[in-house]
Amino acid sequence: MPILSVMLRLSRTSYLYRAVPLMLVLHLGACSKLASLTGPKTSTSSATGVASVALVQGGAQSAQAGRQLATPIVLRVLDAKGKGLAGQAVTLVVTGGGGSIDTPTAVSDSVGELKVKWTLGTASPTQTLAVSVDSLAPVVVHATALFPLSLVIAQGASQSAKIATVLKNDLVIRVQGANGVPMIGVPVTFRVISGGGAITPQTSTTNSVGEVSAKWTVGAVAGGNTVVAESGTLSPVTIAATATP
Repeated sequence: MPILSVMLRLSRTSYLYRAVPLMLVLHLGACSKLASLTGPKTSTSSATGVASVALVQGGAQSAQAGRQLATPIVLRVLDAKGKGLAGQAVTLVVTGGGGSIDTPTAVSDSVGELKVKWTLGTASPTQTLAVSVDSLAPVVVHATALFPLSLVIAQGASQSAKIATVLKNDLVIRVQGANGVPMIGVPVTFRVISGGGAITPQTSTTNSVGEVSAKWTVGAVAGGNTVVAESGTLSPVTIAATATP
């Protein structure tokens, strides 16, 4: 075989040996890129990003039992560096006292926060709300439900009027909870217990400042008149007036 022919064959063989590995590398690279474009994507979760849930606003509030807290509960989902994480699903469960929240699940916003409204229950003064993200230990938010404690005479005591006439000032009774907080929507009943006369209305429900009012017409005989105001199991209060000739 001529020397030139042998050299050409060797040259072609050497080229093929060099080209095949290069082709394999290019093929594998293309497959890897395709897989990255079409393969499944993993969203951020507690396994990869969520480190804690922080209470931003609304802790340790108090409100009348059965009513909504004045300030919404605001929470923030954080990563290990304390940065808020968006798009995280959060579960909220009322665990004590009854009541309800406006949504049992929420998703954190662009700064990692979510907001819920909490209506306190009537089962107990102690109210709790558990907040959890994936497998993290729940964060517990506390609140206190206030119940009616007392009736207070706000206006109308110790008046006098001519017999069979209406007292100048209405009787005003306030229903209070702890620390004098007004209790809204509580029924109060008035009863004349001496002196005759009449009171209108006999039953009313407390307004936004926890009060009810009534007009009292004293009896037709000169002398003392008394009315009692009652509400459920609360201690009643007695109001006195005088009918003059």
